[in-house]
Parts: sequence; C-alpha cells; structure tokens
Amino acid sequence: MTKIYIDDSVHERGNFVISGIIVTKENIENQISESLKNNGFDPENYEFKSGLNYRKYPKMLDVRNDLKNIISSVCKIGLVVLPIEERPNIGIETFKGLKQIINSNEFGKDIGIYVDENYFRNVNAGKEYAKEIGLENYELNLELDSKKFKGIQLADLVAHSCSTMLLEQLKIIDKKVKAGDNSGYEPDLEIELGFELWAGIRYNLLGEIDMERFETGDGFPMKMTEPYGLYISEFCNNELKENAKERFGEIYMGCIH
Repeated sequence: MTKIYIDDSVHERGNFVISGIIVTKENIENQISESLKNNGFDPENYEFKSGLNYRKYPKMLDVRNDLKNIISSVCKIGLVVLPIEERPNIGIETFKGLKQIINSNEFGKDIGIYVDENYFRNVNAGKEYAKEIGLENYELNLELDSKKFKGIQLADLVAHSCSTMLLEQLKIIDKKVKAGDNSGYEPDLEIELGFELWAGIRYNLLGEIDMERFETGDGFPMKMTEPYGLYISEFCNNELKENAKERFGEIYMGCIH
C-alpha cells in the first residue's frame, strides 16, 4: 500500500499556507517511534512538532535529524501552496492538489490517506468533498491525532521546512547557518538556511527530469515538479504564484559542491 500523510504550516507574515504531503510504501510509523524512544520520549505522549521549544526539549533536535533521514531514505514529497485567506478551505484546496499529484504519478490503486486535524469541519464534510472530486476509492482517514498516526509528523516537518524556504524566497527572512560536517563544504562556511533546506529535500520532491532540455537545451538536469509534486492554488496572487514556482517549480539535480 502507498501511504500518504498530510499536515500544514501557516505563515501569516508571508500570507500563505503550505500543506506538506509525504508519500511512502514503508512502515515509517515504527521508525518514528524508535527515534522518539531512543531520545528519551514516550511516543504515546510525545511527538515531533516543528514549533517546539528546542531549548526545553533539546533532544528533539536529534529526533528532527532522524525524521529528515527517514524522509530522504524512503519518502517522496508533494506540496500544496495556498493563500492564507483560503485557510478556512484548506481541506478543499489540499485535496485538489492531492488529486492532481495522484493522477500525475503511479502510486497504484491501493492508497491510504492520513490527514491531520482541522482540514475540514468534520470527517463527513471531508469525505463528501473527497467523493465530489474522485478520491472516494482510497482509504481516507481524517481528523487524525499525529501522536497516533506518526507519519503526519514527517508531513509537519516538510511543510515547515518548505515554508521557511518560501519565506526566504519572498525576502521576508534572511538567515544563515553553518554548512556543518559532511556537507561537502567547509564546516564553518555560512550558507543560506533556505539553500540548506533545499539541498536536503531536492531528491525527494516528486517530479520528472526535463529530458528535452537536458539533451538538446542547456544541458542542465532540471526536475519539473508540476504537476507531479507541486500544486499552487488558483487563489494565490501573482506574487505568491511566481515565488512558489521559482522556489519549487524547477529543481536542479546536478552537483552543487
């Protein structure tokens, strides 16, 4: 079975919301539980959240690194971008994007969908809309507790990371981090946070290489993420659309070192 996990990240200063979509065929639930336990957290009572106070829970930084490794090794990523004024309709806009992503990839017919809380007014409203747009044949699980359905914690991490990248693209934030060990750069080299996050997920974003461009154009191996892994809501204004496409629409897959 292909499992799809969905969670969101809301950013008022950027006037946007991103739904992160995790796609996997692996049993990631056990891996997440093991990471929490190994770092001193009871997975029944604790979970990873991007908004956590890491000073209070410093070992959650190690959990975050474990989750990033799970994503890079066994998951693919999709994104839905919508303006913050459409937040009341986040379930509708996200399901539009999910339908596009499913139709554009070969996930098979056996798909389980796991969605965090507050995407719809209630479970029935979500299932009615799923039926309206043709998602009713999949196993649909709504209004879920991410402590129990732990794959949602990966979607939270993706949504937050990609939101940070978009905030940087919009020139709302400008943060530098040290490259660190095993980065391919000098460990103390300061790089943009958005670049570091992009480098960590670029192989996992759903997309297809533009072979015509690679073979007869400029020769750059560029992954095109629309419609495979990126859905930009029609309600986004031109600035948000253009910046979302600039940040996520084309992914350079060549060497960056």
